[in-house]
Amino acid sequence: MLQWLNNNKYPEFWKNYLSNFKDKSNKYVVLSIESTGLNTSKDVILAFSAVTVNADRITIREALELYISYSKSEINFDPNDFLVVSKIEKKTEREAIELIVNYIGNATIIGHRVNQDIDFLNTSLAKFDCGNLKNEALDIEIMFNKVNDTADKKYPLDAMCKTLGIPVSERISVADDTFSIAILFLKLKTILKIK
Repeated sequence: MLQWLNNNKYPEFWKNYLSNFKDKSNKYVVLSIESTGLNTSKDVILAFSAVTVNADRITIREALELYISYSKSEINFDPNDFLVVSKIEKKTEREAIELIVNYIGNATIIGHRVNQDIDFLNTSLAKFDCGNLKNEALDIEIMFNKVNDTADKKYPLDAMCKTLGIPVSERISVADDTFSIAILFLKLKTILKIK
């Protein structure tokens, strides 16, 4: 519980991350994760994508999209054939988690069912002797429930997009999901009058 007091064992990237929280950020990081399943104790992250939203603008040129490779001893699933045979550059889990943490910084995290994504990131961080993410988080599904005056109803991403008049892409990658989430967030943020 008091492990944050003794941070000498933390990797350098994690110490840098923790030092970001001296000041509050006014930026948001919208993220999406593709995993082998929904169980954080046995499934792993395959792909990650994020964009920054600052001053109500999506910063595409600073987007992060990465794919993670695992050795057969690290995973207990049949790997996605596309990821195995594709020529897309892949990172090790350690490289990926460091890039992700550096990208997120102290921003507020935005996602669709974002707690699941944060749980996956925290599980990866634990493998490298880091703590849990400290960021605030907003979930677009919860925001959408608030707009529709519903409670805890589950909404697929494309259904929320259609309802709010946002074009739905073919969504062939996590980057497509991230961009849809970012547009939804901006629209919901305006409707809910979030500064």
